[in-house]
Amino acid sequence: MAERASAKLASALSHLHRSSGLTIRDVGERTCLSPSYVSRILSGERTPAWAVVGALTELFGGDPAELSVLFESAHGKVPPAQYAITDAVDRLHAALRGLHLAAGRPRVGVVRSASHGALSVQEIDDILEGVLVPGWEQTSALVTALGGWPADVRPLWQAVHYTFLLCMDPPKDPQPRSADPSEST
Repeated sequence: MAERASAKLASALSHLHRSSGLTIRDVGERTCLSPSYVSRILSGERTPAWAVVGALTELFGGDPAELSVLFESAHGKVPPAQYAITDAVDRLHAALRGLHLAAGRPRVGVVRSASHGALSVQEIDDILEGVLVPGWEQTSALVTALGGWPADVRPLWQAVHYTFLLCMDPPKDPQPRSADPSEST
């Protein structure tokens, strides 16, 4: 999984680089990195530290949050088991946008075709904009259409739904409390 995530991270950075119009020499000068190191990062030969990923992403005009999950996976970092619901949803959406970026930000119609009609244009737009929290079938179809592996994203999706279920059905208190203070003695 780390190798796949490294390749996706490199693809995302490479797409951002191409979109920026900067040469590798320009990037090296602006970041104080050697052009050969920048080239190895963009080709996927090297997986840089987060500070480098963040600096390159910002230099290229991107959002580092979209690459955070790819970065963590590329470095074999295991995220915490539980997040607040908004954090879990944000991580899932960021991962999906990161995959979209790694695929070269294909148009929604292209993604719809690649999903073999499993997703509508509106659903794809809503998911990528963070408006819709997709079900597993939608998530799996989108990840596959973007050239990713659903198994890599499933833990993020499960974290959202696990957290949501906890919010909707909190654990029951094993000892019922009485409203009458005289019964507590």
